[in-house]
Amino acid sequence: MSLFNQILLLMCVLTLLSTHNSLRVNAYSSLFFQRMHVNVTNTLLENLDLTLHCKSADDDLGPHVLHHGQNFVMNFKNNFLGETLFFCSFRWNKELHWFDIYIANRDDCRTTCNWYILQSGPCRTIAPKDNVECFAWNKNK
Repeated sequence: MSLFNQILLLMCVLTLLSTHNSLRVNAYSSLFFQRMHVNVTNTLLENLDLTLHCKSADDDLGPHVLHHGQNFVMNFKNNFLGETLFFCSFRWNKELHWFDIYIANRDDCRTTCNWYILQSGPCRTIAPKDNVECFAWNKNK
C-alpha cells in the first residue's frame, strides 16, 4: 500500500474514532464543564466564628472568617478529566479539622452543594431534593 493510501486510511479511521468519541464525550461534557456551586455555611453552636481555607491543586482560595450563619461560595468548573477536588481546613477556638468539600466523582451530576459546618462534621444538602448527608472529618495524617 502506498504512503498516500496509508495516510488516507489513517485519516478515515481517526475521523470515525473522533466521531464515535465525540458522541460519548458529549454525554459527559455537562458533568465536566458545567459550573459548580459549593456553598459552605457556618452552623457551629454557641455562635462561634469559623475560619476556613479552601484549596484545589490549581487554586488557593485563601482564608475566610465566617460569623455564625454566614456562608462562603465557591464557583468553578470541573477539570476535563472529572477529577476536581477542593479541600478545606476548618478552625474555631482550638479545634482544627479538614475535609474534602468537593470531590467530582462523589458530587457528580450535581450543580449545587450546600454544606453546613457543625462541630461533629460537615453535612450537605443537594439541590433540588435537599436530602441531608453528614460526614466525619477527614482523619489527620
